[in-house]
Amino acid sequence: MFAIVIHHYAYHSTFNWGVYNTLYEGALKVNLFLHFFGKLGVDIFVIIGAYFLCEKKFNFKRPINLILTTMFYSFGIYIFLAYVLRVKLLIPISLKGILLPFPLPSGYWFVYSYVVMLFAMPFLNIIINSLERAKLLMLISGLIILWSFLVIGCIVFNDKPGTSIDDFGYTSTTFFFLLYFIAAYVRKYSGKILNSKKYTAIGSVVGLLLAVVCSYLADSQKLFNGILDTFDINGPIVIATSVFIFSFFRNCHFSNQVINYIAGSMFGIYLIHEDSFARPIIWDQLISSKLYVHSGLEYLMAGLFFRY
Repeated sequence: MFAIVIHHYAYHSTFNWGVYNTLYEGALKVNLFLHFFGKLGVDIFVIIGAYFLCEKKFNFKRPINLILTTMFYSFGIYIFLAYVLRVKLLIPISLKGILLPFPLPSGYWFVYSYVVMLFAMPFLNIIINSLERAKLLMLISGLIILWSFLVIGCIVFNDKPGTSIDDFGYTSTTFFFLLYFIAAYVRKYSGKILNSKKYTAIGSVVGLLLAVVCSYLADSQKLFNGILDTFDINGPIVIATSVFIFSFFRNCHFSNQVINYIAGSMFGIYLIHEDSFARPIIWDQLISSKLYVHSGLEYLMAGLFFRY
């Protein structure tokens, strides 16, 4: 969640990172890495949930509780801002907008995709349990080629008319299915490398260093945009690094009640700071990242400070 929040600082705040300006080159390179860092957090978040779900029976309460929790925060934030603080909300809302697809004032792409994954859980588990190790690995490899390499290639080299990533079945929801299969493979057949703290630590560090190097090399608009496209949730480096980081901590056997207690509040943090009505107030009015873009280090430190 730390990674996701600091990514939103980079993505939503007032710094116009979409236009490459050499005056702010340091901040742009830091911004690019924070994009990677946030997408990494998303993949790890999904893998953690899928790792435990892949060997559990379907329970209708899971998606319903997730929807009810999201409704509580979404309606609570909207009512508090609109009717208690009397804030003039920048986003218009209608009854139709509240009712679809779930009865929420604010939409959350992550919640939508995760809820669908929860409902698909029993069918995903049937696929996992019916496949041998080699066939499950073949399925994962095929989907990575299709939804990672091929999709990103189409985005980076967008020069063929009439071609869309939708043609290959890629959405954030279907990609969560791929992460689900990966988490199940790690749990059932992880093998020597993923069961080693040494190898998973090396893999994690290498993945992070690759992201740093790629961000450092982004010295033009074209390179910045191209690297940014590979830093999405389906980017090969993002997927590999998330698996290594998750596997490293899976191999670290310790228990801490404080960490477990704090972890229980993480989803609430996401629902608060990514709310459509709270987001402009947080990132445009309370926090203005463009004040810190004259130095890459200052831009990064401001993000870390605001994160807390």
